Amino acid sequence: MEWMNESAVVCGHYPCMTRNARYLCLTDIYQKILRSNMYDIGGTYIQDVADYWFMFKAELVADMYIIHLFFTNRQECSVNINISCLNRICLFNHNKDNNIALLSPIMKQYKFVKLKELSPHYLTTYSFSKIDVELLKHKNLYIPISFIDEDLNILKSVDKQFLDFSTLLEDPVGADFTIESEDGAKFAVHKLLLITQSDVFRAMLKEDTAESKNNYVKLIDVDKEDLKFLLEFIYSGSFKDLKDISFFNMLILADRFNLQGLKELSEHALEQQLSVENALETLAVADTCNAQNLKSSTFKFIKKHPNTIENCVFDEMGNINLVRELCKSMIA
Repeated sequence: MEWMNESAVVCGHYPCMTRNARYLCLTDIYQKILRSNMYDIGGTYIQDVADYWFMFKAELVADMYIIHLFFTNRQECSVNINISCLNRICLFNHNKDNNIALLSPIMKQYKFVKLKELSPHYLTTYSFSKIDVELLKHKNLYIPISFIDEDLNILKSVDKQFLDFSTLLEDPVGADFTIESEDGAKFAVHKLLLITQSDVFRAMLKEDTAESKNNYVKLIDVDKEDLKFLLEFIYSGSFKDLKDISFFNMLILADRFNLQGLKELSEHALEQQLSVENALETLAVADTCNAQNLKSSTFKFIKKHPNTIENCVFDEMGNINLVRELCKSMIA
């Protein structure tokens, strides 16, 4: 698979170009994390010139196993480093002989300005429970990373595409789970990506659940098109084409699967689509999904266009508390 290309992995003295670096590889992590010490990870290069060198410190604090990441720059520079910001461990069976452990692809950016040559710098810390550590037996731990060089203003990585796994949805190599829509469309997907993006999927796919054991779930109330768009967002964080998307349905699914990015996008899209004809329906959905920004915008729209309540939908609203809120907002 592309994202496991050896040339994109920082490991030992293997020649990984800074602009291509996508993962730090902590080899034999189980043995190292049990022994408090400082360990080398590896370095990146520009052509044949050393650029950055990474290391980590392992220590045990109370019942938590801690990894502190550090790096050294080989030349004066300013740099932004994007690196995984969650300590969720996901296992991915790359092949029979090489199981890997991967931290979440959700990343945070750290900015370093005017670094002196050969100066060491603290980057970030991860903490793991004893249960987490047991998952790391016989594994190498891969930590997503990318670089932005402030001096050159060049993204030294795969830019926006770094977290775009849409090609794995189109060509699901290594898929280990199937999701079926209410109308029978089946999508081969990857548990790893589902659980790193959604706590709901993470709970669904715990080892002792029926879904996890069967590697299958049917969403009896989600049709093919909505499921396709939902998975597109999970895999890429965006949509290629917005024109055929029902953002009412996307907002409901975002709330259901706790996808904050999709929820914010859906709220924004529905705000742009507000009209006298759909404002009451939008208000009801916003209230159900606890979409407060959209709810507030819809209240303001209805106050500005009071003829909205002449819509027959108003007579069918069964949520007395919401009707009361609407009336208060109109006279405020």
